[in-house]
Amino acid sequence: MTNEDSGFGQLGVNPLSEQNADKTERREERYSLALRVANDGLWEWDLEKNEISYSAKWKSMIGFQDDEIGQSPNEWFERIHPEDHDRVEALINAYLDGTTSNFEIEYRINHFNETYRWMQAKGLAIRTSEGKATMFAGSQTDVTERKLSEEQLIHDALHDTLTGIPNRTLLLDRIRQSLVRRQRYPKTSFAVIFIDLDRFRLVNESLGHVHGDELLILIAQRLKENIPISDTVARLGGDEFSIFLQDIEDAKDALNIAETIQTTFSKPFLLGNREVFASASMGISHSDNNYKNPEEILRDSELAMYRAKRDGKAQNIIFEKKLRHSNLSPIDLDTDLRRALDRNEMELHYQPIISMRDRTISGFEALLRWRHRTRGAISPNEFIPLAEETGLIYELGQWVLMQACEQIAIWNQNKNEEEQLEISINLSSRQFSDPNLVEGIIGNIKESGFNAECLKLEITESALMQNAQRSVNMLNQLKNLNIKVCVDDFGTGYSSLSYLHTFPIDTLKIDRSFVHDMSRNYRNMEIIRTIIMLAHNLKLDVIAEGVETAEQYAQLSALGCQFAQGFYFARPVNKDDATLLIQQNQKW
Repeated sequence: MTNEDSGFGQLGVNPLSEQNADKTERREERYSLALRVANDGLWEWDLEKNEISYSAKWKSMIGFQDDEIGQSPNEWFERIHPEDHDRVEALINAYLDGTTSNFEIEYRINHFNETYRWMQAKGLAIRTSEGKATMFAGSQTDVTERKLSEEQLIHDALHDTLTGIPNRTLLLDRIRQSLVRRQRYPKTSFAVIFIDLDRFRLVNESLGHVHGDELLILIAQRLKENIPISDTVARLGGDEFSIFLQDIEDAKDALNIAETIQTTFSKPFLLGNREVFASASMGISHSDNNYKNPEEILRDSELAMYRAKRDGKAQNIIFEKKLRHSNLSPIDLDTDLRRALDRNEMELHYQPIISMRDRTISGFEALLRWRHRTRGAISPNEFIPLAEETGLIYELGQWVLMQACEQIAIWNQNKNEEEQLEISINLSSRQFSDPNLVEGIIGNIKESGFNAECLKLEITESALMQNAQRSVNMLNQLKNLNIKVCVDDFGTGYSSLSYLHTFPIDTLKIDRSFVHDMSRNYRNMEIIRTIIMLAHNLKLDVIAEGVETAEQYAQLSALGCQFAQGFYFARPVNKDDATLLIQQNQKW
């Protein structure tokens, strides 16, 4: 067909072709403009020539000028991170071969400044009618910031914010992987150590939470320094840590590591200009118990840790199956303790305190007892530490104070002033640090209607010395109410004699550990003699606890001790039996 036949004019110019050319030119201008403003780097790969045209933006994204990169595919592929190279190449081949229907991938590429940037690449191929790819074009987008954010989110989800070490989630995942490996390789052996710091709350209460957090960070570092790099130290929360030991022979290997950690804890931690010592109770569980899931081995290591804590703290205990059936179940114990008062399972027992002068009852020490509805009697050594850790000690302390004040008011109701009995109540360090302590005591005194001079509060010397100035202020408030104060377990803590005379106290109580062996241990006898002399010089009374024999009684009396309590006189008894002791007016 000629131009004339087409009827489009006499100049030999096809108006339609001219129009199409204008459209093409405008489209190319728009495309060029889009390239200049696009955030993506573009590439076009001529597969038949094996040449790639990279846009200036593509090159600048990895730090190069337009004339610094040629058209070789190696300009791209040799810069891909070694860990990503095979993956990118495999996906490109699969797409060009028609195995996969699309090409989209994220990978790392080396920047001019020798860092790696994360890129997201997308592409489409032009194919012949037979399906052979002849041209492959696409874009790459810098997604480094997003990837770093995602990696940070993942890291935060799997690591403890304070210490930076793995958290419970990551720990359980690594244990789970070892359990899977153990199914394939039954000889695989591993262990878990559950670590709970002893008396960590004292650091928080005396030095503040900032130093408490600092101590946790230092402990995490010290734990990491004492285990192989392939093993895992995790913080489970609070002052609880765990160590996952891979490829060990048996539980004794884990025990050796636990003992090493105990040794390293004997060295001080430096918090500012202050040295602080730490110890921990540790429970160990081993994969030989045929665990099915990671929660089970962690649970058993925790049970062993609680046994270690009950056995005296700073202990290492290997899990035994009988622990699962023992009376100690930490989770259940916590739940039941919170309900014990509502269920009327708590009661007070009273141990008489005897005057060495006339061998009669001068007062009682009130002792909290828990008779569980199904387990029976639960030792205070089990539930008192738990109450302090959970904060329930405040509620229990108020209940003890109320019950004891009401009872002593009843016993003293018909007695003259010289015959009034005293009631001694123990305060934990957490209770003593409670700013509402004095207010609570005043409320109980008013409600029970008893004479405040008959109340004696027993506080350990360690609790007093945590913050000596605060202790002085608190004790002065108590003395203003005519309440007596006794330093409990004297001689076992770290009190400073220079402070002792500044504390407005009334009584020193000699710890039972000195009394127990005083007949055979000359050193204990001299310690008791010194404490009694010190008390007399400071015009303080002295009580010896743990008196079990007539010989101990006679020796304490000869040394000038004024008061004593122990099984030699009477065991702690309920209020009815205590009432009988008062009525009998027995002399010991």
